Amino acid sequence: MADIQQILRDNLTSEQLEAATDETKEILCLACAGSGKSRTLAYRIARLVAEGEKPESIVAFTFTNKAAESIKIRVADALISSGVDPKILGAMYLGTIDSYCGFILGEINADYRQFDMLDSNRLTMFIMSRAAELDIYQLINSRNSKYFKTIQNVVESWNIVNNEMLELNSIAELDDRLGNTLINLRQLLHRDKFMDFSYAQRLAIEELNAGHRSEDVLHHVKHLMVDEYQDVNPAQEQLISNIYEHAESLFVVGDDDQSIYSWRGADVRNILEFPDRYPESSQHELSTNFRSTPNIINASTNFIENQLGASRFPKTPTPSEGNTNHPSQIGKFWFDNRNEEAIWVAKRIQYMLGKSFFDNEMNEIRGLTPGDFAILMRSTHGSGDVLRHEPFTNSLDNLNLPYFIETEGSIFSHPPVNVLHQTFSLLRDSNPDRTTVRNLYNDLVISVFPQTNFTDYADLIAQWGRLIHGSRASVRRKVYPQEFVHQLLEVFKYDESNFDYMDNKALGVFSSIMLDVESVYMSIDSTARFHQVLNFLDNVAEGGYETSQDIVLQRPDRVFVSTIHKAKGLEFPVTFIVDMEQARFPGPVDRTYKKWLPEELMANAFTSGRYANTLENDIRLFYTAVTRSERYLYLSGCKSLPTGTKVWKRSNFMNEFIYDEIEENSEELPPNLSEAEPKSRVDDSIKPTSFTEVQYYLRCPKEYQFRKQYGFNPSVPEMFGFGQTTHVTIGKLHELYKNHRPSDEQIDETVEEIFHLKHVPQSRNPQENPGPYERAKEKTRDIIKSYVDKHDDDFTQEKRVEARFEIPAENTVISGAIDLMIKENSEGEIESATVIDFKSMELGEDGDEFNEELDWISLSLQVQLYALAATQVLGENAKTGKIHFLKDNKRVEIPVDDQSLENALKNVEWAVKQIINRDYPMRPATDKCDKCDFKRLCKKELQDFRDDDVPPPIKTPHGEMLITCFSQIET
Repeated sequence: MADIQQILRDNLTSEQLEAATDETKEILCLACAGSGKSRTLAYRIARLVAEGEKPESIVAFTFTNKAAESIKIRVADALISSGVDPKILGAMYLGTIDSYCGFILGEINADYRQFDMLDSNRLTMFIMSRAAELDIYQLINSRNSKYFKTIQNVVESWNIVNNEMLELNSIAELDDRLGNTLINLRQLLHRDKFMDFSYAQRLAIEELNAGHRSEDVLHHVKHLMVDEYQDVNPAQEQLISNIYEHAESLFVVGDDDQSIYSWRGADVRNILEFPDRYPESSQHELSTNFRSTPNIINASTNFIENQLGASRFPKTPTPSEGNTNHPSQIGKFWFDNRNEEAIWVAKRIQYMLGKSFFDNEMNEIRGLTPGDFAILMRSTHGSGDVLRHEPFTNSLDNLNLPYFIETEGSIFSHPPVNVLHQTFSLLRDSNPDRTTVRNLYNDLVISVFPQTNFTDYADLIAQWGRLIHGSRASVRRKVYPQEFVHQLLEVFKYDESNFDYMDNKALGVFSSIMLDVESVYMSIDSTARFHQVLNFLDNVAEGGYETSQDIVLQRPDRVFVSTIHKAKGLEFPVTFIVDMEQARFPGPVDRTYKKWLPEELMANAFTSGRYANTLENDIRLFYTAVTRSERYLYLSGCKSLPTGTKVWKRSNFMNEFIYDEIEENSEELPPNLSEAEPKSRVDDSIKPTSFTEVQYYLRCPKEYQFRKQYGFNPSVPEMFGFGQTTHVTIGKLHELYKNHRPSDEQIDETVEEIFHLKHVPQSRNPQENPGPYERAKEKTRDIIKSYVDKHDDDFTQEKRVEARFEIPAENTVISGAIDLMIKENSEGEIESATVIDFKSMELGEDGDEFNEELDWISLSLQVQLYALAATQVLGENAKTGKIHFLKDNKRVEIPVDDQSLENALKNVEWAVKQIINRDYPMRPATDKCDKCDFKRLCKKELQDFRDDDVPPPIKTPHGEMLITCFSQIET
């Protein structure tokens, strides 16, 4: 085993090394912009493991999933260097606080594993879909508020209530309408098995504080680490404190100067007061900036020091040696009007394309490409219908410069999405007549989808008009708008279209909206429900949809036009900060309390700067913006804006951003520039991170592209959730009955408590007239009783464990969860471990365990990867791997010998390599295509891979087989 201390010295600066090796109980690590905090955190984790700490003793919180993946890769590399198997990553937790809360809730109570997570858009839709039960209309009347404004305020209030850990009854005592709505919302979320991110955190805290298995869940945690500590809110801080009560060390890393999320509850005092809460703590500063040139570092440091003074930690950021001898420039520009400013920005980008740039990350000189430029602004909201980014994007259009807008702009600006939107709108009130359909076809459809046949289009609309507006039946009809999207794209002959990445991605976002609809609505089988969907599109999705955030992570090679908040965590060779007028950036200070929650309950939060517009918040936002820049930084604004006659003044921030080398309104071009071959940065964000993603690619790369690159989604299956709820019920039985088999009565009680289907309505008279829901519940009851009768050893001689795993592969990490049956001796030592993959699918006619109709390649590969992970998760080789077919109550053994596991991993690594190379050929076969969720969108024409590599065969119960994209193809 290599010396971990030598590995640390070889890979870390002296200041990073000191932070990574400090053994003080509580540590505050102040990380200046671009100073390698993720690297420091990763190597600290690797050191702990290499020195003998159990991997399950480590919990590390990151702000985003992308940050977690980056740290996992660094930890894996460090472990490999030190001679430690990197698969032990699966035993530790590296991820977001939200995900950890979901994880520990599932450990506390298996029922939580079937709760679906709602983001802000889905929560909005959930409230809309249950408005009557939530007394939304009474709330509208009491507040004299509009419908969507009320929904927006309920969502905001719910998030704040959970972030601040406010008591719902206290709100009801002061405001009965709002309080009762929030109380009802909590009840409905539990009834229907949903939680949002804020509630997951609150619920985890409440369960731990109540002592619900908190010792069992947290007893293994010794080392807690928190990245981006400046952005935690009060609830998160309480959770961190609760976990640390069980741990031995707390390491937090962040930068108070980059605390920019106070508007959603982050409290910068958490990091500023850390030394006061932990007086014995040590403090480190990561001061070497590996991102920016000396002039950018000095100017930004000068600004933040002068602006915040004693209200911040003093720091001494310095440039790394690699950033001191490269061309760079800072400029400040003031224009007469917005068009002049926008034209100048676009022309400067055009000029600098192809100019040489030494890329520290790639360690080479390359020519700049569009993705190296960012246009950032405080906000994109303007007056009326004017969006602040439009002059800039129009100027980019005029010069044929590709760009990507990550702002609050509309996805309906993309023509193919607009066609879908307008087609949906045709059906708002009734089944439209032929003339109305013909008008839209002529005016819009045919120009975007010229291959469309009008008769097919009209017939499809008529069909969906009947489905949506048909007379109400006694039984709910299955009407899923995602299916309408797929059928429309088929009629439009999407497979013959040649849309670019951004239009395809926008179509994927629209598909994601439909997924969100189907996640919270059982069906859209009435005019009223369809109205709600259209109203959501017009009033929520129209104003910006957060699903587009994943486009930021993929970093297409386009000019990045964005708000500063969306650029957090990113960096660019050339950065323009525009719209720099006083009262726009910084924005107006407004300390008037405008929230709906009772002011007396919010006094402390509002006084501390949370949920308020303060000058200090904008100072930190500006500092965050300027520190995104690596080499070239330009600040600009103008006297006259597109609307109004007011003469605007230069932003005080621009006036006070002072340094010797800053040029004012100079047309001097950056010095010492030369040409180089344009080359975009390597994008590592497209790598798969779960077995399910890999499985899609191995089946058909085109399917992977539809799902993961573009974001298309299938419709919700009719019995969606049946397998999960059956699986969770089994998990609950193992949680309750660890030493003896449950009785039939105990099984009945557990089924009644746990069984839940979100997309199948319950019968109004279940006793006399049971429907599909009741029959499904009875089927689950029979499956579980049969399982317990045949496999009672699972309860009396073995114990079931659900374990997370991480498998490093080709600079990525594949994550998942496994079910294990563990047999222990009297000393509690593991004698054997069996991977059990529970499946709700049937073996086939008469339970034929050698039914070739099943996808044995994917089934076997999954078990083999789980067995590979189990060897490190448990420190014990999994002796056997099996698939348990619940409906047939049969277990089929899967090969898990060393060669099988090696071949499985090589297939994963092959898929990762192909995905990084963006190779997505169609690999059609009749049976496979018939079952594909995207068969309506695909040409189904056989295409070759760009290289000749073929991964080794997978060992299955039927012998060795090549993965499906090679073994099942037809010309």
